Amino acid sequence: MPESKTAQGWFKNFPSVAVIIYNLLLCFLIILPSSAFAIFISVENIEDAQIKRIAISPLDENLIYVGSANSLFKSHDRGKNFEKIYVFKNEELTDIVFDSHIPDVCYVAASRHVYRIAERQEMIFSAPEEELVLSIAKYKGEIYMGTSTGLYFISEDILKWQKIGGLSDGVSIYYLEPSENGLYIAANKGVYLLKDKNNLERLFVIREKESTGEEESGIVPNIIKIDIFDNKKIWLGTNKGLFLSKDEGRAWSKFYADGINNIIIYSIVQTVLEKDSLYLGSSKGFFRIDLKNACARKISEGLYSNEIFWVVFSTDGEIYLATPKGLFKNAYFNPSSNRKALREAISKEPSIYEIQQAALRYNETHPDKIRKWRNAVRFRALFPTISLDYDKTIDYDSGADKYYIGPRDWGISFSWDVGNLIWNSYEDDIDTRSRLNTQLRLDILDEINRVYFERLRLKKALACGSFAEEELSQKDLRLQELTAIIDGYTGGYFSRRTLELSSR
Repeated sequence: MPESKTAQGWFKNFPSVAVIIYNLLLCFLIILPSSAFAIFISVENIEDAQIKRIAISPLDENLIYVGSANSLFKSHDRGKNFEKIYVFKNEELTDIVFDSHIPDVCYVAASRHVYRIAERQEMIFSAPEEELVLSIAKYKGEIYMGTSTGLYFISEDILKWQKIGGLSDGVSIYYLEPSENGLYIAANKGVYLLKDKNNLERLFVIREKESTGEEESGIVPNIIKIDIFDNKKIWLGTNKGLFLSKDEGRAWSKFYADGINNIIIYSIVQTVLEKDSLYLGSSKGFFRIDLKNACARKISEGLYSNEIFWVVFSTDGEIYLATPKGLFKNAYFNPSSNRKALREAISKEPSIYEIQQAALRYNETHPDKIRKWRNAVRFRALFPTISLDYDKTIDYDSGADKYYIGPRDWGISFSWDVGNLIWNSYEDDIDTRSRLNTQLRLDILDEINRVYFERLRLKKALACGSFAEEELSQKDLRLQELTAIIDGYTGGYFSRRTLELSSR
């Protein structure tokens, strides 16, 4: 199909004004902050780099606490500005938890002490020698603290710590997750559920060798989270990947997805903006898990660190990451509006059928052309063959045996071939041309279908993905190339029609 290839090449190398305008509009749409993840930016007004924890107040999202290895920072303006409010001496911060009922009250666990942060800082626990404070939680009006030797609790009005019995020696409590069923505990010996102070149940068992007491499985639970959409589902992050229970912790299975199967998981978080997604902070980076398709995608654009200690979402979609290289935030996150923007962008483009028809007509391979030929051949048999001449008139007189030559005059004659009503020889030519036309039409449709849907897939990837600058530039150039190819097959109809639909 030399003509279409020539047209395609012309458009590819000399894009029309409509193509340029369309691509500029598309690039503008893509780089708007409606993409699923914009580039992460470093929060510069925190002087420490080794960020361990982040906590956003559930009662006031303007209030944010960030903990580094040895300092505590506070923000009153959604993270625009931070001030250092405390420095830990000879210990490291391990956990931060807001009180969900009392405004501006926060509990901070460091390796040797527990602090209550309100209008002033108050130390409410001091660990004995060789004991480390690892986690803290507020549950049913009482404060629970996990240490390297067990679980403690106090009532705020008494402030006398008591140890929970029922845990074996050497149990280190890494994370505490309050729920309607009780307090879930992630520890080095497994997962436990504390329903009340005298009812402790072990849910996730780590088998031990009887002779040495070494952990046979090598699995260490780091964090446990109740699914925010289904409280019967429990997620468990370990040093060997992600585990899931669908029956409140009675039975567990490993959640497999490429890239996260055996990584160390530090943080698990969900957002109400996405029902079928889970986010992980891990030793190998920040991951988004598509729960429907059981696939994981690493998101790293703008991050200096491959290790993510903690992940926090705000209610409107802002996301904060705690890393060894500092605090990072994403300026905007809203997958639902992103998908809506993608649907709107696609809806304002011509359909594949419309483009197919335009391509066939532009390249003169539309079936209507052959149909018109056949109809014309049928009607042709009804029309006579007409002869027109201009010559002298010659008459013959048989009686006189003489010829008479008259003056010059016009002559016209008509003739019909009645057999053409049954069969016309031109139909052989039409059949031959029809076969060639059909093959050319199928080739054009194959190319149009391939390019059109590749372009749609690329638009979706650009709208929903996170890419490095160089890769983004390459994909954008490919998008322009595919647009030019479609315009080459349609004589620029695709871009003209897209601009027309977009202006409505």
